[in-house]
Amino acid sequence: METKIITDDEGFRQLQEDWERLEQQDPDSTYYSTFQYNYAWWQVYKKVGDKKLFVICIYRDNRIVGIAPLMIRHLEKKGMSYDVLCFLGKGDYLTFISEKTNESSELKIYKAIFAAIEEHKDAWDKCELTHLSNGTQLLYFLFRHDKYNPQVGYLTSCPVLKLGGFDSFQHFAQEGVYPRARKTNEKFRKEVNYQLKVYYGDDNKELYQRVSEVHKLEKEYLQMQKGRMERRSIFDDCHNEEFFKRFFEGNKQVVTFILEDEAGEIIIYRICYLHRGTLYGWNTGYSPKYSYFHSLSDVLMLEMIQYIFEHGIGHQIDYGAGSYPWKFKWTDQFKVNYSFTMWNLSKNKVKIIRFMARVRKAIHTVRRKGYAH
Repeated sequence: METKIITDDEGFRQLQEDWERLEQQDPDSTYYSTFQYNYAWWQVYKKVGDKKLFVICIYRDNRIVGIAPLMIRHLEKKGMSYDVLCFLGKGDYLTFISEKTNESSELKIYKAIFAAIEEHKDAWDKCELTHLSNGTQLLYFLFRHDKYNPQVGYLTSCPVLKLGGFDSFQHFAQEGVYPRARKTNEKFRKEVNYQLKVYYGDDNKELYQRVSEVHKLEKEYLQMQKGRMERRSIFDDCHNEEFFKRFFEGNKQVVTFILEDEAGEIIIYRICYLHRGTLYGWNTGYSPKYSYFHSLSDVLMLEMIQYIFEHGIGHQIDYGAGSYPWKFKWTDQFKVNYSFTMWNLSKNKVKIIRFMARVRKAIHTVRRKGYAH
C-alpha cells in the first residue's frame, strides 16, 4: 500500500470521485462522512482560526482504498500552544472511509493510516478523534490495538428511533408512541389549526431566513424571560451563516419540517440530514409566541413520523448526541460514541503541557477537598 497526504484545496477537490465511491460502499459512513459535507465545511471554516488540511489517502494498485479526512488545528489554551490532529468537519458521527472487500483488508487500511499518522509526528502534538460510533471498523481497530486501546474513552450516546419494525403509522401510533405525546398532539390540534410543511434543500428561498429568525427569537426569549444567559444561536455566527446557506442550496438531503399556524408563521421547526434512510436531527427552534404550550417538540415529532411513513423517505430518526430525557421518551435504543486521544510524548513541549495539566488537576483536587471541610 502507498500513502499520500493531501494538504491543498485543489488536491482535496480532486478526491471527489474516489471519496464518493468509497462513501457509497462503506456501511460505516454517515452524512458527516460525505465529500459534499466535508468539502463545503472546509471551504468556509478554513478561514476561522489556524487550520491545515491533512487528508490521508491510502492506495492499493494505484487506486484509493481508504481516506482519513483530517486536519491540523492550532490551539492556544491556558498560556500553551499546540497542534491537534483531528477530523475535518463537525458532526455526531465521524470516521474514516474505506473500500470494503473483507475485514482483514479493511484493518490493513486502518493500519496504514495510523502508520502515516505516526510517521508525521513532527506535524502534531495531540491526536484527537471524537464521535467514534460503536460498531464501526475504526473503533474496532482502536479497541483491538495494544497501544491505542487505553487512549479510547466514552464520549456520549445518540438515541435512535427505528421505524422499520412498524407496518404503518397507525401501527406506530398504537404501539410506538408514549401516551403523553398522543394526548399532547390532540390537545394542540384543538387549540391551533396548524399545518405541516416539508421542504427539501432550498425549495423555499426564504426558508433559511425564516428559521434563523425563529432560532434567534427563541434565544432572546430564553435569555430575557428564563434567565438562561448562556443560550446562544448558531445563526448569530457569520461563518455558520455562510456554511448553512452554501449547504442548503440545491441540497435535497437537507429536509426541514415546519409546523405553521393559520397566519403562515413558524410554530416550531426541525432540520434534518437525510442519508441512507436515516434522518439525522441537526437543529430545531420554536416561536416564543407558543412557549406557553409544553412539549411542542412532541407534536412536531409525531407529524414528522407520520410524514416519513406516508412518503417512505426513511426508516429511522437519529436524535443526535446527548442523553436528554425527551429523546428516551421516544426510544430505548441508542448508539454509543467514543473519543480517541493520544499525545505526542516524543516532544518536550508536550511533556511540559501534560505536566502542567497534572499540576492544575492536583491543585483543583486539593481546593475541592478544602471546600468540603
